[in-house]
Amino acid sequence: MITGNRKIYFITDRRLLTVLLISVPCLFAGCAKSTARYEQGRKPEISVSGVNTAIVKKYEKFEAVALLNDVKIENPYDPADIDVYALFTSPAGENIKINGFFDNYRGDAKWKIRFAPRETGEYKFRVFVKDGTADAESEVSSFTSVDSDHHGWIKPSEKNPHYFMHDDGSSWYAVGVYSPWGNSAKVFQTYADNGANLLAIWDIGYGGFVNDAGIIENEPGRYNQEKLGKIDSLLSILEKDNIKLMFAIWPHDLFSKTVWAAQWDQNPYSQITDVENVYSDSLVWELQKMKYRYMIARFAHSSSWGIWELINEMDGTDGWAKGHHQEAYDWVNKCVKYFTDNDPYHHPVTASFSGGFEQYHEQLYEMTDIPNIHLYPAQGWKLKYPEDTLRSDMYNFAWASKRFWDKFEKPAIFGEAGADLTYYKPVSKEYRISYHNQIWASLTNGLAGIPVWWDFSILTEEDWIQIKHLAAFVSDIDFAKNQYKPGVAAAEGTDIFIMDAGDQTFGWARTFLNRSIGKTKLTIIKPAGGNYTITWFDTWTGNLVKTEKINSGNGKLELIVPVFADNKPDIAFKISKI
Repeated sequence: MITGNRKIYFITDRRLLTVLLISVPCLFAGCAKSTARYEQGRKPEISVSGVNTAIVKKYEKFEAVALLNDVKIENPYDPADIDVYALFTSPAGENIKINGFFDNYRGDAKWKIRFAPRETGEYKFRVFVKDGTADAESEVSSFTSVDSDHHGWIKPSEKNPHYFMHDDGSSWYAVGVYSPWGNSAKVFQTYADNGANLLAIWDIGYGGFVNDAGIIENEPGRYNQEKLGKIDSLLSILEKDNIKLMFAIWPHDLFSKTVWAAQWDQNPYSQITDVENVYSDSLVWELQKMKYRYMIARFAHSSSWGIWELINEMDGTDGWAKGHHQEAYDWVNKCVKYFTDNDPYHHPVTASFSGGFEQYHEQLYEMTDIPNIHLYPAQGWKLKYPEDTLRSDMYNFAWASKRFWDKFEKPAIFGEAGADLTYYKPVSKEYRISYHNQIWASLTNGLAGIPVWWDFSILTEEDWIQIKHLAAFVSDIDFAKNQYKPGVAAAEGTDIFIMDAGDQTFGWARTFLNRSIGKTKLTIIKPAGGNYTITWFDTWTGNLVKTEKINSGNGKLELIVPVFADNKPDIAFKISKI
């Protein structure tokens, strides 16, 4: 209902009168110009004033600009006030609803609809508007989709749900690092140069490209267009190099007033509710749904939008710390359902607790698409081998990976790891070795990606080289289609881990007794028998060491690790049936 230049919301929660009953002569730049005009007594009109292209590549952005006339708008972000959307019909006849959004980045002041096709052929679409009192629709428009080199969005594999696949069925193994602040063109180039395909970032105001613009929702129900425009730019950068984004919508800081890294006073919901009630507050939830809808409409089309991280380290929030555990779980469940029901591209959803050994929460992992723990060894992870810290460090990552595999048929990740919360200081040689061991142990125990190291600034050039070698090793492994599972192997004085799919196997072995793993005998169980090709891979240099053929006798392969340079303690290998 409109009265003068105020809007009254018919919602029972009276706090809306405090938060949203505001004077609004014109709430956004350009609202009376090109995208929206209103004349009393006239019905609304909507049309397509322009598109970015008439021929769009599959999985790339098609963008239409809608022209609105004679519509009543006070908050362009509230779909109860103004609802703009499109219905697309695919070449196969599927109908797809895509919500529009208001973009005022640098005064653009346009209503936009973004869509990415997953089929080739002609798409038809029509745009609609509802302004609370009346509605209107446009004429039918069309565009043509053609093939591209992109593989689409990621999701759990249909054939082996422990791993990820792209929309087109090709595999995706996560190789990435968290970079929540301090980002720049040099940072993004480092990812691309070293084969990384996952960048993780928070919605926070801690500086660097994107996060120098504050947070998305800078006042209740209204969105920071400078921040949103920079996220658009980030996605364009990542799309160029096929890098996926894991975006933490709620860092624990923004739900914390008395726990660590408190930033509750920066959260606009602090104007509405007490911090410990943020998970259960009804008005806060209504505002979140508006925000999530907007983010889906603006970003979800991108082939580089990877994972919705609902909350990062829930135990770092006042609600959890003060005992509102069931409310927190209920909130996660509501968020998961919202994205499941409303994200047309079905990006997976995850959430996490902090990195202590006790922060393993199966109830959370049951709700989300991606089980996700943070692993910081210094936070209560015991030394299994007190006389060998490096082996203990590696063991924790191997064991935690296998624990996820055994419990869940889902792609699992370690959403944060390392930082300065390990058994070693980041400046030490042992820290570099432990990072190397952890990424290989996690890969060969069934994790769906390498540990997402916290954070970019900790890793050295040497660490990035290790990422590059592992990325090259996994580049031709078909995780999505092959039925990989932990296999059985043994070696004296050596930890050996394999993932076996019958005709295809990959693994990693590390000696804990000798300086070099060369000449070590490895025994791998292969009940089917047959002839195999073994390719040995130097994990430290990225070089192929040797390729040889061997026969499986008595249901097992007996392998001798070749001798190679510099007395390396570990080696990776791939086995293929001939």
